[in-house]
Amino acid sequence: MIRLLFVCTANVSRSPYAQVRMSELFGAQTRVASAGTPGTDGRPMDPAMEAELPFDDSEAHLHRSRTLAEPMIEDSDLVLTMEFAHHMRILEQWPRASARVFGLRQFVDGLNRTPGAGSDLERVSRARQQLAPNSMMWDIADPYRRGRRAARRCAHELDDLVLRLGVGLGYEPIAED
Repeated sequence: MIRLLFVCTANVSRSPYAQVRMSELFGAQTRVASAGTPGTDGRPMDPAMEAELPFDDSEAHLHRSRTLAEPMIEDSDLVLTMEFAHHMRILEQWPRASARVFGLRQFVDGLNRTPGAGSDLERVSRARQQLAPNSMMWDIADPYRRGRRAARRCAHELDDLVLRLGVGLGYEPIAED
């Protein structure tokens, strides 16, 4: 089972949303967490992003932000960032993590150009060979304190990326009612 870590700025909007959606869409097929860089500990999920979740989700209600730390990276097979700046900050602090840190949009693009057979870890390995360089063009805009429209746009973007990520890794989506 692949261990995913989503990373954004404060771990209150994009990364917890992606974490919750990955859990909702793929359940026990994956192990998923989130953190922020630089981040602050103990903050709840942004209400605007939580409101965009299609279900009243206890994982979202219980979410408390975490600051990214080396043990979280070491415990992950794949660290997916929301912005190029997050990617660079992680590599600056933990250069040994370079083989498992990618932009979320960058990685999904590479995964979608990779043949589908094999285990999720084999697919990750093959996708790494298909990746275009990461850059700011792959960034997912931060909706924090930018209103309902920005939250909705970000949620739709993350819903698409998380679904494509899970399917690209060979997971079967759980039927949503």
